[in-house]
Amino acid sequence: MTVSESMRSESMRSESMLSESTVSPASSDGPSASAGGHVAIVLYGSRGDIQPGVCLALELQRRGRRVTVLAPPNLTALAVDVGVDHVIPIGLDERGAWSSEEAIAANRRNPLSRWRFMISTVRSGFTAFDDALVEAFLGDDAPLADVDGLVVAPLCQDRGLALADRLGVEMVVLRHGPMSENGVVGALPAATARWSPSAKRRTWRIADRITWAVTGWNENVFRRRLGLSAERGPLPRRLAERGICQIQAFDDVLFDGLSGEWGPTKPIVGFLDLPPENRRRLDEIDADSADLAAWLAAGEAPVFITFGSMASPARDAALHCVTRAARRLGQRCLIAGEHRPETDDDGILVVGAVDHASVLPHCAAAVHHGGAGTTAATLRAGLPTMICAVTADQPLWAHRVRALGVGAATRMSAVTEEGAYVALGSILTMSVRSAAADIAARMTPPDRSVGAAADIVEDRVGVCRPPMDG
Repeated sequence: MTVSESMRSESMRSESMLSESTVSPASSDGPSASAGGHVAIVLYGSRGDIQPGVCLALELQRRGRRVTVLAPPNLTALAVDVGVDHVIPIGLDERGAWSSEEAIAANRRNPLSRWRFMISTVRSGFTAFDDALVEAFLGDDAPLADVDGLVVAPLCQDRGLALADRLGVEMVVLRHGPMSENGVVGALPAATARWSPSAKRRTWRIADRITWAVTGWNENVFRRRLGLSAERGPLPRRLAERGICQIQAFDDVLFDGLSGEWGPTKPIVGFLDLPPENRRRLDEIDADSADLAAWLAAGEAPVFITFGSMASPARDAALHCVTRAARRLGQRCLIAGEHRPETDDDGILVVGAVDHASVLPHCAAAVHHGGAGTTAATLRAGLPTMICAVTADQPLWAHRVRALGVGAATRMSAVTEEGAYVALGSILTMSVRSAAADIAARMTPPDRSVGAAADIVEDRVGVCRPPMDG
């Protein structure tokens, strides 16, 4: 886990919601009820962090595995709606905690007040999240006491490893970005782009040591609670030493040479996505929706703009600047997502959540925050892309689209109308369009990606080992 992952993990762990009334029951007669092993998939973060695990869960269910998905309360409906049989809400409703009146008030005060609010929320969050995990896996009548294996997202991997040790089962990490030691991309991608492979690897080792110094004590608090001995070094090193498989759910075409460097313990399978039949269960707009279809047919292909589900103070200003820049270039704009600005410009259409696979092929370019899922969707559609990054893995994807010649990159807080005008103008050129189309043609189809990920999990689950401690 990198520094950015760990800090994001700390900011997301808070008040738990684990109750039988909010758990979707496992089907008694569907494939997931058959004898095929019980896999718990522990997910945390925003939708981009959750959806890859949900995709994997659906494939394992289809193969006859019993699967339980643990996800934040505000995202359990996503898993249930697309067809996951058994879902447990766990941890923080992040939008509720970090967009509350108290949070807004703290952000309006001085930096010390903001820091105090963050520390208070994080500390209470660790306790609540850990309580919920213990209840789910080890408590009286724990619903997950019989699991045969764990799949964990990066934000959960330290807790997942402790639970795997305690239960004596195998763990697999599901990643959606190359956020561990390698010689292709450094821990600070843009700053280290011209560094040697060995120097890039050193940046990861330094980041790992810093992360351990800041957060290692908290991992050991949880381990002691489970009756396990304390660990003494960075988590990535321990994962490597124990040969724990870390599935890389992104395309190796974006990182030349990475697959050969990492080998079988970090297999790169490609970006995961929902099957069309499952995606259609979501309340999303597709290209055949009456209003959208008519608007698309009425003019040139638009620039697709979305800034994801995470709130950001700079989002409103960036959206205004990008939209004005696109209109100056004569481009229509399709704005999608939870943020719904009002406009009377016929060249701008504002909609809710859209089915990326259906809508993006009708667009000319994309502007977004750089989440892994949105980046995958726009690249798969062959769209030149401008990324306005905020945090976590977003700067990585911003760096990659620029390095590959398929887009432009900036920080969301640094977006200006003139800067957006220049960036959009550059990515709408024929050379960038051609490069984006070439990348799209070489990306792994999502059904093959999720199939490969499921093969790996099936190979690992059921290979039990005794607990390391009592």
